[in-house]
Amino acid sequence: MTLFGYFNERVRANLHLVVAMSPIGDTFRTRLRMFPSLINCCTIDWFTAWPDDALEMVATSLLQETKLEASLLAHCVTVCKYFHHSIDDLAHRYVTGLEKLKEAKLLITELQEELKLLQPRLVETSANTEALMIKIEQDTIQVERKKEV
Repeated sequence: MTLFGYFNERVRANLHLVVAMSPIGDTFRTRLRMFPSLINCCTIDWFTAWPDDALEMVATSLLQETKLEASLLAHCVTVCKYFHHSIDDLAHRYVTGLEKLKEAKLLITELQEELKLLQPRLVETSANTEALMIKIEQDTIQVERKKEV
């Protein structure tokens, strides 16, 4: 029995789960009512956009230790807010770019497969075109001979 107790103790100490749910709608509320330990026994991190006043408060509190002049501190706080918003924008653009690249890769793969399927037809059409060009050349020679006569 002590071995099982040791196992339970180690699992409780080392097992970590990440559950991601959208807080929008009734489903989230229903699940919280069905499983109250989601609130009682968990650490909840809400990932939402930071409001400007919260960014100002964090930057001000962290920069207070630097003992800067008030005007310089205000400018540094403004720059910190700018950096935060810029990084959010760049991250969004990066993710959008990755999605576009993924879409382009899928499209290229589809087009390559289509091209492989059309390859025999292309070879056949090319051969027919070559034969037609030879026939046109021969017909042109015959027409020129008749013109001379």
